[in-house]
Amino acid sequence: MDPLFHFIFPIIIAVAAKIHVNHKIRNILIAGILSVLIDLDHFIGLERATFHNIFITLLLPILFVILAFSFKSKYNLKGFSIILLIFLSSHLFLDIFSEGPIALFYPISNNYYTFDFNLMIPLESRFTTQGYLISTLGVGILLYFIIIFLPCLFLDDIIEIMERKHESFKKALKDISK
Repeated sequence: MDPLFHFIFPIIIAVAAKIHVNHKIRNILIAGILSVLIDLDHFIGLERATFHNIFITLLLPILFVILAFSFKSKYNLKGFSIILLIFLSSHLFLDIFSEGPIALFYPISNNYYTFDFNLMIPLESRFTTQGYLISTLGVGILLYFIIIFLPCLFLDDIIEIMERKHESFKKALKDISK
């Protein structure tokens, strides 16, 4: 999918989920910009797998979420870390459906993965002889929307649960150390 789509679509979904009510629109825009930077490998001549892998798009943002919740971070930073995780992981997810194979575990493995959900139907018309009832891209966009929309819709609840779990974890560590 092109970089403009990776920038605009998650922002539209985040705004539709009304996360801008409790979280600054600036954070949503920054997360959108950072999610587009994954496509930098296309433009500077690097192997596509360099940034299109789970280490950059999933594990790095998870580390950021853990750090944001480990310290007495501001509520907006916690929200931003989760938004960034959603946007970056969804970028890779959509690319695996739309642009073909992705080396998910690069540089550990050079195996490429993809999905194919194309369901062809014969069409009798003078313009075409076949078409898609369901396409891989269509399924990918639907799942992409769900993966972004649901967490954005419940972002404040997710932050509250994570804060509560983190406090419980800290309390348990203190109890063990006594």
